[in-house]
Amino acid sequence: VLNSLFIITFAPLVSRLWESKYNPSATMKNAFGMILLGIGFAALAYGSSSIPSGAKFASVSMIWLILAYFFHTMGELFISPVGLSYVSKLVPGRMIGIMFGIWYLAIAIGNKIAGTMGGQIDKITAQYSMSTFFLIFTLIPIALGLLIMLLNPMIKRLMHGVH
Repeated sequence: VLNSLFIITFAPLVSRLWESKYNPSATMKNAFGMILLGIGFAALAYGSSSIPSGAKFASVSMIWLILAYFFHTMGELFISPVGLSYVSKLVPGRMIGIMFGIWYLAIAIGNKIAGTMGGQIDKITAQYSMSTFFLIFTLIPIALGLLIMLLNPMIKRLMHGVH
């Protein structure tokens, strides 16, 4: 419910932002989206920091989950529509259908990998803490977002003027 609520609430605001003078390139939108995703996991890492290693049951404030949903949804709003738009802009017309299929296949593969990684939670929390588990997923997307920002000039050249 929260994801849907946040999408309905914030999609028009994000869309309006893209129509204003504050419209970053698609590459930067992707980078910001990854950083927002990492911030969502940072909320979970901080919220779970009081859970001891190996704990089978714990209680934490719901605010951390709400914040995670918020930042994950905002990251999704920065990545998903922009990615779909740029698939249609950058791909030759005869290949658009196949590339949209590959886009969704990549999402499916990512979901499978996410499920596999999530299945490691018991191993990681037995040795470390729940916070460490979420910290892994904080650092990876933030690092990826920063890497995308660094590679932005090169990626812009490869996009042949498509903005």
